[in-house]
This record gives sequence, C-alpha cells and structure tokens, in this order.
Amino acid sequence: MKADAHLSAVPLQSWLRIQREAPPLGERAEALRQALLGCPQVRQAWYLAWQPASRTYAQMDDGPRLPPGTGDPLEASDETLFAALGEQPSLTFDALRRLPCWLAGRLRRAALHHGQALALQLQTGQSGVLLLQVDETAGLEWLPWLRELLVQMVELASGLARSAPLLSSDPQPALLLDAEARLLESNAALQGLLGERALTQLGELLPVNHLPLVRACLEQSRAVESVEAQDGERILIWSFIPDVAERRVLARCREATREVREQREAARARRLYRLITENTTDLISRHTPEGVFLDATPASWTLLGYWPEELRGMAVDSLLHPQDQLQQAKQAREALEQDGYHTMTYRIRHRDGHYLWFETASRAIRETYTGAVVEVVSVSRDITARIQAEENKRRLEDELAHTTRLITLGELASGIAHEINQPLAAVVNYASASQRYLQGIGGDPAGVDKVAQGLARITEHANHAAVVIRRLRAFLRKGQRRMQALDLAEVAREAVRLCNWEAGTAQVAVNDVLPDNLPPVFADRVLLEQVLLNLLRNAIDANRERHPGAPSQVRLEAGEADGCLAIRVIDQGPGVSDEQMAKLFTPFYTSKADGLGLGLSMSRSIIEGFGGALEAFPAEGGGLCLECRLPLGRDDESLSNGRG
Repeated sequence: MKADAHLSAVPLQSWLRIQREAPPLGERAEALRQALLGCPQVRQAWYLAWQPASRTYAQMDDGPRLPPGTGDPLEASDETLFAALGEQPSLTFDALRRLPCWLAGRLRRAALHHGQALALQLQTGQSGVLLLQVDETAGLEWLPWLRELLVQMVELASGLARSAPLLSSDPQPALLLDAEARLLESNAALQGLLGERALTQLGELLPVNHLPLVRACLEQSRAVESVEAQDGERILIWSFIPDVAERRVLARCREATREVREQREAARARRLYRLITENTTDLISRHTPEGVFLDATPASWTLLGYWPEELRGMAVDSLLHPQDQLQQAKQAREALEQDGYHTMTYRIRHRDGHYLWFETASRAIRETYTGAVVEVVSVSRDITARIQAEENKRRLEDELAHTTRLITLGELASGIAHEINQPLAAVVNYASASQRYLQGIGGDPAGVDKVAQGLARITEHANHAAVVIRRLRAFLRKGQRRMQALDLAEVAREAVRLCNWEAGTAQVAVNDVLPDNLPPVFADRVLLEQVLLNLLRNAIDANRERHPGAPSQVRLEAGEADGCLAIRVIDQGPGVSDEQMAKLFTPFYTSKADGLGLGLSMSRSIIEGFGGALEAFPAEGGGLCLECRLPLGRDDESLSNGRG
C-alpha cells in the first residue's frame, strides 16, 4: 500500500486540537496514541519521554505497559538509543533491538518485531520517542513520512511554524488560507486534484461556505472537520485546522466519493425500510424463540388494537384462540427449529375481544456458530375476509349442489314413481289375497299358511318402499358436509340403483366391474353419490343418442393409481370433439337442448373440494370416459375422528 493511503487513514485532527491546547505531556501522549490506533495498519503505539536524570526513556501514555529490560535496573541506560535517534530520527525495531540499551531489552521481552521508533518532541524541550507496532502485512516505508507530518503539526499547533514545509510532504491535498480564505500556499497533491485547472479555480474544490468556515475556525480557535464539497461527480471531505498565532488555516481534504455514496445509499435504504415498516398493512414482528414479542411495526394497532410498545414482552400464545394454542404453537416451534421456516393459519384475539383469522410466515434467525435459533421474524396478515369469502363460496356451492339434486330427482321422477309403485302394488295385491284367505279359513286349514306368507310379502315390499324413500331423503339432505371414510363401490352401486329405471327405459345396461376390496376414500357420501349419478345419467343420455331403440352398455370400473382411487364411467355414445372437450367442464355449457350446463362443472368442483380431480378422455369405439380420482382414506384413527 502506498504511503499516502496509510497516512490518509490516520485521524489526527482531534489530536492536533488537544496538542494546541497544551495539556500535560501525558495527555498529549495518550491523545496521540488513540489517534494512531485509528489507523487500521497500526496494532499498538507507545510514547516515551527522555529522562536526563536516569538516562532512560519513560512511558508517558496510558497504553499497555512495556516490560522492564534485561540486566540490573540500576545500570539501565538508553544513552545509546538517544544518540542514535539524534543522528537518524527513524529506527526499525530490528535495528533498535541490536543496540546495547535498556529499551532494546524491553522490546525483546515484549516480543515486538515489526515497527519503528520515531524521534518526536511533543513538548518544547522534552525529547521523546514514538514506538509504532504495525501489521506484518503493511510496509514500514510510510512511517518516516508520518513522523515528518507529526513534527510539522506539533510546530503548527505550538505556533512555531512560520511557513508550511509540511505541505510539500503531506500526501493529501492541502493548502494554507489567510483569515479571508485567500490562498497562501498549496502542495503538489492539491494541484493533482485540480488536474488541468488553474489555482484560480480552487473555489471549485472548496465547500461553498468555506469563507464563513475559515472565520469561525479562527474566531473559535477550533478545527472544523468533515465538511463535504462537490467537485463534479467527485465528493471531497475537508478539514480546517486553525493557526491562531499566524491568523491562517490549514485546509486538508480527501476524496470520499464511494464512502459518501455508500453512506447515502445506506441512509436511503434505512428510510425506505422505515417507510415500508411504518406503512405496510402487514404486521412485521420479532420474537424470542419461545414466542414472546420483541418488537412490531405500527400495523399492530390497525390489525390487533395494540401499539408496538404494548406488545413487547407479551407472549403470542396468550392472544391465540384456545383451540389453536397448543397445536399451532408446538408445530411452529418444531418447524422453525428443524426447517427454519413455517407458515400457519390461526385465530388471534383482537384487543376488543373478537377473533380474527391470521396467516403468518415466520423465519428463524440462527446463531452463526452453534446454529441455535436466537430470534424469529414474522410477517402476518389478516385473512378474515378471505376465510369468510371461502366459507360463503362453499355454502353457495352446497346450495347449488342441493338445487341440482332437486333437478336431477325431478328428471328421475318417473323412475322414482315406478320404484315406489311396484312395492305398493304388491302390498295391495297381497293384502287383498290375505283378506280372501281369511274369509275362507274355516273350510281351508292351509289358508293360515297362505295368510302368513301374504303378510310376510307385505312386510318385505313395504320395507323396500321405505328403503327407497329413505334413500331419496338422504340424497336430498341439505346441511353441513360430513366427511367420512367411504366404500366407493357401495356408493357407486347406490347411484346405479337410483338411475336403474332410466337406464332400463333407454335399454342401457350398466356393467358393474367394480372390485369388492377397494381401499376407502374420504368424502361426503351424498355429494359423491350426486357426482356419480350425474356421470351415469350423462353416459345413459350419450348411449341413447347413439343407439336409439337398441341395447347398449355403460361400463363402471375402478382401480388404484398414483396414491388415488380412480373410478371410470365409460359410455358407448358418439363422443365429443376437441373443441367440445375443452368446454366440457365450463359452467352453463351444454350440448343438450334442455340442459343447464351445470352438472359436470358442479361435479368437478365437488371432487376438487375432496382433494381429487375429474377429467374426461376419449374412449375406445368413439365413446367418452369420465374419470373421477379421489385421495385414499386416512388411517383408522384419523378416520374414526374425521367428522366434518
């Protein structure tokens, strides 16, 4: 690294101000040591003053104490070093350690190797030496330059300097100004900063208010530091150091374009962050790993009715709904510990007492070395309106599903009447026959058995009619969804029974090839039966269209695939074109003259609500295959508790 780069890193302005105030030597030495430690390349510094009586150097600053030298302290002497520094004001530590003096032994015992001893007089008539230990990666060539700068600054501060010889040695742009801010002298570094511009254009480099700064500097006998000036795209930082005795000011500058822009960018980022956090509608909060609020953004007032300072120290669990406290808190802590990230939906209590639905995404902040979670940052938003909208949508779908069931049963009215009329007609016939047998029972002993058989038939057919009515009532049931484990084959066969009469009228045979050992699925029985009935009736209509007045077949099959149970309804109808296939599940799209176009759309919504899918494919022979995929049922324990 070049010498000027090292020197520019030494913050000497504060030391110069103390030096000018002429405090005791110890204070001057400590101030110089502190200033030099501000340079990244300086590891340690000591200032020692020459003691003529003892012929040794004594440490004057408050830094780490140097150990005593080797040999008899009564024979200690640094006269050899004093004479050497008189001839050569800078000595490397290696050269000093080879001298036969007391301080050389002190350096050896302190294991100081890389550095220099610089002759420096901080107080008039008091010789001294500055010991500088520097980083081993830094060179030593810049230290003599530093000594020259310190000597000139001491003279300037004490009022001894009558000219400015330090300017020529100063690697930073510097100049002397009189009390009216007129140029007295400048150095080569300043000319380099001017470039091709003349000294008359110096004002372009100085701060626009440099004249008031110079006057204030002299009137108040104090240095003015860190004054910013703009030179085109460059940013310069100036320091003004007064020489009160000579009524002049030393002005030094350094280029700080990158530094200032980074500071401005950081300040802009902080302002933007503050703007975002103070105005976002989401709640951003910090927590301990145990879930206690550390801080929150002002959105806490809008969302929860608490100001951020009221939430600090409050446990998040205390605001959760009782049903969410144990499960949600435990899951969140385990996920943050294992994965470092967790998202949850839960109910939280507003200050007024009502509950809101919140969605919170949390991220764990870990300790660098141990990986332990030390803090949690969360972003929360109020999703109450969304939850209510989803609930309203579900209710609307349920209402629509119920309406379509009514329409379906209206279309199946003839079949329903046939199913009920048959057992009722049988009941009437068996009742009439039983009455006749009762009238002639005296002359026909076998009549008792015939009456008993008739009553049994009456009971059988009456029960059949009751089953049909009960099945219809269940199908028409309106209420909350009841999710449970279901035997898909049983539900499908119930749907087949509901459309048997319609299929028989159209000469369509439903070929049931469903296995009897299918795994359970998890769904609402009535809604699933509605979907299957709709698929079967569509297949029957398709067969009737292609085979009017002739026998045809609808195939019903099922099997496991990709963790789901798929049931397929395959017809022998005319099929659909690619254009029709793309619109098949679109609401209100229908190819039937009297259709509503809601059957397949509603069926897909119901199946997707179960976590499944409903798709259509071309079948062999030109027909259509409608495949309904449902997730497999849960384990026995969850199924026994799974009541929606």
